[in-house]
Amino acid sequence: MFDLILIVMAALLIAGPPAPLPSAWSRPVAFNPKEREVTNWRSEALLHLTLPPTADVRLATGRDAPQVTRCVRLNNYWCIKRAGWAGEIAADRDGHVAFSSAREGADVAALLLRRYYLDYGRHSAMAIISHWAPAECGVDMRGGAKRADGLSTRGLGRTLRGRFLASRGRHRVAGRAGRLHRSVVPERQIVLARAPSIAVGLGERAVELPTLPLSSLSLQAFGAGPGGSLPTCGGDQARIKAYAFKTAEGVASGIDADLNLFLPDGTPTASLARVMHNMSAVEIGPLGANDALVRAAVDRAIAVKTEQARAVKTAP
Repeated sequence: MFDLILIVMAALLIAGPPAPLPSAWSRPVAFNPKEREVTNWRSEALLHLTLPPTADVRLATGRDAPQVTRCVRLNNYWCIKRAGWAGEIAADRDGHVAFSSAREGADVAALLLRRYYLDYGRHSAMAIISHWAPAECGVDMRGGAKRADGLSTRGLGRTLRGRFLASRGRHRVAGRAGRLHRSVVPERQIVLARAPSIAVGLGERAVELPTLPLSSLSLQAFGAGPGGSLPTCGGDQARIKAYAFKTAEGVASGIDADLNLFLPDGTPTASLARVMHNMSAVEIGPLGANDALVRAAVDRAIAVKTEQARAVKTAP
């Protein structure tokens, strides 16, 4: 053991003084819109991520590890969208928050899961993930049910005109009944096109083609469900289910089982830390938030709950 220490010390002397840290680490924390990153993301990643071998060296020397994703550069290991959170300093063009530190991002993740579980009654992995990372086509994945609200919020086909109309609610579903706006196109009879037939004159009679009312051309003709909702998006459905399975891993028996994240009084359980680990591994995989970051966030959530309970008891 003593020989090993001598070898390490000799290697350090030969290598000379350590290289200075990247200058970005010494500057005040800020968001760089050009690079779409927070200036301190490397130091935060070294402290708060579970890194593969050699990745820490690459980050410390200013070289990016190949596994680094966008949300890592934002100190946002759960890819949370902007909403005026504590520690939020900016957001990228897709609305992902740039946090001043990974700690603040973890605190917001714990707070969001608390709201989902206690305030909105979303107890299963499927119920949580279908809202945490929703399908882009406006499909509610809970139990496979479809929903009509939020139809095509990015525009039909994502064309420029589609995005323009979607931003003004033209492609959204109106009314409590979940039905589409009635078309302003006048009602007309559509005569179906006549196709030539080689059978006419060979024993078959020409058939008079029927007319088709415009009102019969509904979304149901294109596979829509009741209430005018569009078909489910297969790719999104598979993605959300895979995310839900990973979230429930080691916590619940399935994606529709209760995760038991909080007690009825709002106190976090041990399941919260495991779910936060699982979710970060999906959002920024193959990396993931380390145990120290997640445990500290859960401990702070417990401290906040305890302080709230104490305040209620001492209130006049």
